[in-house]
Amino acid sequence: MYYRLFAILIFLTGCTSQVWQAPSYDEHITGFYGVADENLLIVTGEKYSYIFEASDKFKSILALSRTMDFTPVYSTFKLDKENNVAGEFTLVAIQPSNVTELRALVFVDRKYRPGNMGITFPMMGKRYVVEGDYPFEQLEGHHYVRVEMPVGGADKAGKIIATPAAIVVDAVVAIPVMSIFAIGALIN
Repeated sequence: MYYRLFAILIFLTGCTSQVWQAPSYDEHITGFYGVADENLLIVTGEKYSYIFEASDKFKSILALSRTMDFTPVYSTFKLDKENNVAGEFTLVAIQPSNVTELRALVFVDRKYRPGNMGITFPMMGKRYVVEGDYPFEQLEGHHYVRVEMPVGGADKAGKIIATPAAIVVDAVVAIPVMSIFAIGALIN
Protein backbone atom coordinates (compact mmCIF):
# COMPACT_ATOMS: atom_id res chain seq x y z
CA MET A 1 0.00 0.00 0.00
CA TYR A 2 2.79 2.42 0.84
CA TYR A 3 4.36 1.77 -2.55
CA ARG A 4 1.16 2.84 -4.31
CA LEU A 5 0.91 5.98 -2.21
CA PHE A 6 4.58 6.73 -2.87
CA ALA A 7 4.10 6.23 -6.64
CA ILE A 8 1.09 8.56 -6.67
CA LEU A 9 3.01 11.21 -4.72
CA ILE A 10 5.93 11.05 -7.17
CA PHE A 11 3.52 11.85 -10.02
CA LEU A 12 2.22 14.83 -8.05
CA THR A 13 5.67 16.37 -7.57
CA GLY A 14 5.86 19.74 -9.27
CA CYS A 15 2.25 20.63 -8.56
CA THR A 16 3.04 24.19 -7.55
CA SER A 17 4.55 25.07 -10.93
CA GLN A 18 1.65 23.41 -12.75
CA VAL A 19 -0.91 25.31 -10.69
CA TRP A 20 0.53 28.66 -11.81
CA GLN A 21 1.22 27.73 -15.42
CA ALA A 22 -0.75 30.00 -17.76
CA PRO A 23 -3.51 28.35 -19.78
CA SER A 24 -2.46 28.04 -23.41
CA TYR A 25 -3.16 26.40 -26.72
CA ASP A 26 -0.98 25.42 -29.67
CA GLU A 27 -1.97 27.11 -32.92
CA HIS A 28 -1.12 25.34 -36.16
CA ILE A 29 -0.12 28.14 -38.55
CA THR A 30 -1.15 27.29 -42.11
CA GLY A 31 -0.41 30.43 -44.14
CA PHE A 32 0.11 34.18 -44.34
CA TYR A 33 -0.80 37.14 -46.51
CA GLY A 34 0.98 40.50 -46.57
CA VAL A 35 -1.51 43.25 -47.42
CA ALA A 36 0.30 45.24 -50.14
CA ASP A 37 -0.97 48.78 -49.55
CA GLU A 38 -1.16 48.56 -45.75
CA ASN A 39 1.30 47.61 -43.03
CA LEU A 40 -0.62 44.46 -42.20
CA LEU A 41 0.16 40.76 -42.16
CA ILE A 42 -2.70 38.27 -41.91
CA VAL A 43 -1.68 34.91 -40.48
CA THR A 44 -4.06 31.96 -40.72
CA GLY A 45 -4.22 29.16 -38.22
CA GLU A 46 -6.43 26.14 -37.78
CA LYS A 47 -8.28 27.68 -34.82
CA TYR A 48 -7.98 31.42 -35.39
CA SER A 49 -6.48 34.03 -37.66
CA TYR A 50 -4.28 36.89 -36.57
CA ILE A 51 -3.74 40.35 -38.02
CA PHE A 52 -0.35 41.84 -37.18
CA GLU A 53 1.26 45.19 -37.85
CA ALA A 54 4.05 44.52 -40.36
CA SER A 55 6.56 46.79 -42.04
CA ASP A 56 7.30 46.52 -45.75
CA LYS A 57 10.75 45.18 -44.83
CA PHE A 58 9.22 42.39 -42.75
CA LYS A 59 6.79 41.45 -45.53
CA SER A 60 9.58 41.44 -48.13
CA ILE A 61 11.76 39.18 -45.96
CA LEU A 62 8.78 36.85 -45.48
CA ALA A 63 8.35 36.76 -49.26
CA LEU A 64 12.06 35.95 -49.56
CA SER A 65 11.50 32.96 -47.28
CA ARG A 66 9.68 31.35 -50.21
CA THR A 67 12.96 31.23 -52.19
CA MET A 68 15.62 31.11 -49.44
CA ASP A 69 15.99 28.42 -46.82
CA PHE A 70 15.05 29.87 -43.42
CA THR A 71 14.04 28.16 -40.20
CA PRO A 72 11.25 29.98 -38.35
CA VAL A 73 11.43 30.26 -34.56
CA TYR A 74 8.38 31.45 -32.64
CA SER A 75 8.37 32.77 -29.09
CA THR A 76 5.36 32.05 -26.92
CA PHE A 77 2.72 34.57 -27.94
CA LYS A 78 0.61 36.14 -25.21
CA LEU A 79 -3.07 36.95 -25.61
CA ASP A 80 -4.90 39.49 -23.45
CA LYS A 81 -8.60 39.88 -22.65
CA GLU A 82 -9.15 42.22 -25.63
CA ASN A 83 -7.72 39.61 -28.07
CA ASN A 84 -4.48 41.55 -28.50
CA VAL A 85 -1.62 39.16 -29.18
CA ALA A 86 2.13 39.80 -28.91
CA GLY A 87 5.28 37.75 -29.36
CA GLU A 88 8.46 37.47 -31.41
CA PHE A 89 9.15 35.80 -34.73
CA THR A 90 12.70 34.94 -35.78
CA LEU A 91 13.94 33.73 -39.14
CA VAL A 92 17.21 31.78 -38.94
CA ALA A 93 19.49 31.02 -41.88
CA ILE A 94 21.51 27.91 -41.04
CA GLN A 95 25.07 28.02 -42.41
CA PRO A 96 24.07 30.42 -45.23
CA SER A 97 26.17 30.80 -48.37
CA ASN A 98 24.78 34.29 -49.10
CA VAL A 99 26.08 36.05 -45.96
CA THR A 100 26.57 39.43 -47.68
CA GLU A 101 23.00 39.49 -48.97
CA LEU A 102 21.64 38.56 -45.53
CA ARG A 103 23.74 41.21 -43.77
CA ALA A 104 22.28 43.80 -46.19
CA LEU A 105 18.84 42.68 -44.94
CA VAL A 106 20.08 43.25 -41.34
CA PHE A 107 20.43 39.58 -40.45
CA VAL A 108 22.93 39.19 -37.60
CA ASP A 109 25.21 36.36 -36.51
CA ARG A 110 23.58 34.08 -33.96
CA LYS A 111 25.49 34.33 -30.69
CA TYR A 112 24.96 30.73 -29.59
CA ARG A 113 25.10 29.12 -33.03
CA PRO A 114 28.26 30.18 -34.87
CA GLY A 115 27.78 30.28 -38.64
CA ASN A 116 24.03 30.84 -38.43
CA MET A 117 22.34 34.19 -38.99
CA GLY A 118 18.95 35.44 -37.89
CA ILE A 119 16.57 38.36 -37.73
CA THR A 120 13.89 38.87 -35.06
CA PHE A 121 10.68 40.80 -35.45
CA PRO A 122 8.46 41.80 -32.52
CA MET A 123 4.86 41.12 -33.49
CA MET A 124 1.77 42.83 -32.13
CA GLY A 125 -1.73 42.37 -33.43
CA LYS A 126 -5.19 40.96 -32.82
CA ARG A 127 -6.82 37.55 -32.92
CA TYR A 128 -9.81 37.23 -35.24
CA VAL A 129 -11.89 34.84 -37.23
CA VAL A 130 -11.05 36.03 -40.76
CA GLU A 131 -13.67 35.59 -43.43
CA GLY A 132 -13.21 36.12 -47.12
CA ASP A 133 -10.84 35.08 -49.86
CA TYR A 134 -7.22 36.12 -49.57
CA PRO A 135 -4.29 34.79 -51.61
CA PHE A 136 -2.58 33.21 -48.59
CA GLU A 137 0.93 31.82 -48.98
CA GLN A 138 0.55 28.25 -47.75
CA LEU A 139 3.32 27.10 -45.44
CA GLU A 140 5.21 23.88 -46.00
CA GLY A 141 5.57 21.59 -43.03
CA HIS A 142 4.06 22.07 -39.62
CA HIS A 143 4.40 25.38 -37.80
CA TYR A 144 3.04 25.50 -34.26
CA VAL A 145 2.92 28.53 -32.00
CA ARG A 146 2.07 28.38 -28.31
CA VAL A 147 -0.44 31.08 -27.35
CA GLU A 148 -0.87 31.86 -23.66
CA MET A 149 -4.35 32.98 -22.74
CA PRO A 150 -5.24 35.52 -20.04
CA VAL A 151 -6.12 34.32 -16.56
CA GLY A 152 -9.40 35.54 -15.09
CA GLY A 153 -10.02 36.66 -11.52
CA ALA A 154 -11.82 33.44 -10.53
CA ASP A 155 -8.90 31.39 -11.91
CA LYS A 156 -6.42 33.40 -9.84
CA ALA A 157 -8.51 32.93 -6.71
CA GLY A 158 -8.60 29.17 -7.32
CA LYS A 159 -4.84 29.10 -7.79
CA ILE A 160 -4.29 31.06 -4.58
CA ILE A 161 -6.45 28.54 -2.71
CA ALA A 162 -4.69 25.53 -4.31
CA THR A 163 -1.12 26.79 -3.82
CA PRO A 164 -0.66 25.87 -0.13
CA ALA A 165 -1.80 22.29 -0.78
CA ALA A 166 0.46 22.05 -3.83
CA ILE A 167 3.43 23.31 -1.79
CA VAL A 168 2.76 20.72 0.92
CA VAL A 169 2.55 17.90 -1.63
CA ASP A 170 5.77 19.10 -3.29
CA ALA A 171 7.57 19.24 0.07
CA VAL A 172 6.24 15.89 1.28
CA VAL A 173 7.34 14.18 -1.93
CA ALA A 174 10.46 16.11 -2.84
CA ILE A 175 12.27 15.81 0.49
CA PRO A 176 11.99 11.99 0.78
CA VAL A 177 12.73 11.45 -2.92
CA MET A 178 15.81 13.70 -2.80
CA SER A 179 16.94 11.96 0.40
CA ILE A 180 16.67 8.56 -1.28
CA PHE A 181 18.70 9.79 -4.26
CA ALA A 182 21.32 11.36 -1.98
CA ILE A 183 21.66 8.15 0.07
CA GLY A 184 21.85 6.13 -3.14
CA ALA A 185 24.61 8.40 -4.45
CA LEU A 186 26.57 8.07 -1.20
CA ILE A 187 26.29 4.27 -1.24
CA ASN A 188 27.58 4.04 -4.82
